[in-house]
Amino acid sequence: MSHSPATANRQSSISQQIVAVDARYNAYRVTKNPQHRTLYLRRRTQLLRDLQHSDKFDLTTRRDYLKTRSTILHKRFGLDRSHSPSSRNLSSLSSCRHSMDSLTGSGTHIKGHHRTTSSTSGGFLAPPVETGHEGLVPTADARASRKMAGDTSLIENYEFQGMYHIFDHHKGAVTALKFAYDDRTRLAISSTDGTLTVCCLEPLPASVQHTLSGHTKAVTDFDWSQSNDFIISSSSDGTVRLWSTEKGTCLRSISLGAEVYCCRFQPSNNNMFVCGTAKCQLHVFNVSTGKSYKGGGGKTNGPVSCISFDRNGEVVWAGDAKGFVYCFCFHIASGRMQRTKRTLVSLSNQITSISSRSWMSREARDPSLLVNCMQGGLLLFRINPDDSLVLKRQFSIMHTRETIRSIFCPLMSFRQGACVVSGSEDMCVYFYNVDEVQKPMVNKLQGHSSPVIAVSFNYNESLLASGDSSGTVIVWNRQE
Repeated sequence: MSHSPATANRQSSISQQIVAVDARYNAYRVTKNPQHRTLYLRRRTQLLRDLQHSDKFDLTTRRDYLKTRSTILHKRFGLDRSHSPSSRNLSSLSSCRHSMDSLTGSGTHIKGHHRTTSSTSGGFLAPPVETGHEGLVPTADARASRKMAGDTSLIENYEFQGMYHIFDHHKGAVTALKFAYDDRTRLAISSTDGTLTVCCLEPLPASVQHTLSGHTKAVTDFDWSQSNDFIISSSSDGTVRLWSTEKGTCLRSISLGAEVYCCRFQPSNNNMFVCGTAKCQLHVFNVSTGKSYKGGGGKTNGPVSCISFDRNGEVVWAGDAKGFVYCFCFHIASGRMQRTKRTLVSLSNQITSISSRSWMSREARDPSLLVNCMQGGLLLFRINPDDSLVLKRQFSIMHTRETIRSIFCPLMSFRQGACVVSGSEDMCVYFYNVDEVQKPMVNKLQGHSSPVIAVSFNYNESLLASGDSSGTVIVWNRQE
C-alpha cells in the first residue's frame, strides 16, 4: 500500500520514536546475554518497517502504543538513561565552558587577524546579515546534476530510516568514526576505552576485522590514509600511532609529551601528518621517519581540539578549547606552517569539530567551513579570499559538554541544495539543508540511548554511521 510523502514521514517518525524508547532502556535487558540487545533492536526495527508499509499502520494507534510503552518501561526500570548526562568528555578540554550571553543581535562581519581578535565579548558572535543573492540559483546544470543523483528531492535522498547494523563492542564512549575512502563497507571506530576497531559491513553479518590495541588512554581521533592501507591515531596518553589496516598491527609510535587531541594525514602527501596537543601546539611529522619537520607546526591560544585540511592540503584549519579558529598556510615541500588568520567564534567555548569544503554545490562555489562549538551549536562559515570568515548559517543543536562532530554530505554537490549532518546531546542525528531558511531540518534519526558524538557517510551515501557516548554505533541504511 502506497502512502503520501507526508503520511510516510509521520509513520517513519513514530517508528523511530518507538525504537528510540526501546534503545534508551536496552541496557537493562538480558543482562546475562548482552549480545541479544542488538538483535532485539534490529528485529524491532525490521518489524516496524514492515508494518509501516502495510495497510495496518494506524498513526493514532501507534501514538497510543508509544505513550503506553514509555509509561510501562518507566515504571519497570525507572528514569531512562537520557536523564543521566554523560561524563566521558576529555577532562582537560572540559574546563572552558561558559553559557553564551545571547544568540541575537545585529549582524557583524567576522574578521580574523594574526594578532588581534574580532571581538572581546564573552558571548557568541551573531550571524552577519548578508546582502545579495548568495544562495543557490537554479540552473540547467543543477537540473542535470539532480538527474545524476536520481532526480529526487533532498528530503527523499536523506531518508535514512532502517538500521543496517548495530555495533556495541566498545566499552567506552565513541570519540570518532569514519568510513574508508571510496569504500562502501569498511568503517573504523575509536573509543575512550583505548582501542580502535576496523569493521567490515559486508558480507553479512557485519563483523570486527581488527582491534587496534596499544594506546593506554582514550583514543581521541584518527584518520585513514588515501589508500586505506594505514590509520594514524591520537590519544590522551600523549602518543600518535601508525597502524596497518591489513594486518591490524602498530607500525610506529611517536611520543609528544602531552595529550594529543586530533590528527590528520596531509591530503597531497600521506607521508606527512599533522596533530594538535594540549600544549596549544600543532606538529608536523614525517610518517616514514617518525621525526618532526624543522620549523613545522604552529601555536594556538588554547589546547588544539580539532583540525582539517582543505582539499589540496595547502591550508590547515584548527579549532581550540578557547573558542578560536585558526588558518595556517601549509608548505608541502618543506612541511612548514604559517598562521595567517585567527577568528574568535565563541569566547571560552570549545571548538569540537571543524571541516572544510572547497565548494558546497554547483550553484554555490564559495569555500565553506563547518564548525561545532559548545554553546554555539552547528555553524557554517563562508571563507573569504583573505581567509577571513563570514557566518552564513547557524543551526541550534544541544551541545554543552560533549565533543560533538559533524560532516558535509559527500554527494551534496550533485543536487540542488546542500546538506550537513551533526550529532547532538539529545541523542539524535540531525540533517540540515544549509540553503533552506524557514525549515532547514531535512531529517532526524532517533535510536541512540545517549548523546550522539560522531557521524560518517560512506562515499556513495548508501550508509550512515553514528556513534554515541555509551559506545554504541548504529549503521543506518538509506531508504530505497
